[in-house]
Amino acid sequence: MDFDALAYPDIVVIAGSEYKCNRNMKENKLSIPYTEEPDVGIDDVIKVKLGARDNEYKVTDLKFMKDGTLGSGTKHPHMLTLFIENNAIQKKNDSGNSVINIGAVHGEQFQIGNNNSQTVNITINDLVERVSKTDDEEAKTLLKKLFENSTVAGIIGAGVSALFGIL
Repeated sequence: MDFDALAYPDIVVIAGSEYKCNRNMKENKLSIPYTEEPDVGIDDVIKVKLGARDNEYKVTDLKFMKDGTLGSGTKHPHMLTLFIENNAIQKKNDSGNSVINIGAVHGEQFQIGNNNSQTVNITINDLVERVSKTDDEEAKTLLKKLFENSTVAGIIGAGVSALFGIL
């Protein structure tokens, strides 16, 4: 009877060599009995064979235990425990990243990177003052129209007449 097949039903590929293993995905952990120490380290990518597919995982931590199997369920004496994370998720997060060197950035508001968001906070008074200093009549008209709205005037309150004076 093949005890490895029952206790260690899965197959992991480490540095091109196949080993029997037991997956515990709740703990993101693989238990791998061995005789000859596998060549594996932190940040290495390993493959776990699941049916017809090979799923890639990144090694985040590991522990070698001499005589760690205690001969239970395998003929191999030693136990390797790999702590892993799904490499497909990491690849998805890393996709499209590139290195861009930026010499100098000037201005009050700028955005660098992918999938970022930018929040701008400005007071109504600052907005009115900045628009009033421009030659943009359309912006001035739109602001006046906004302040004439009863809902907006109710929210801003008595300050509306002062804002009209700035425009």
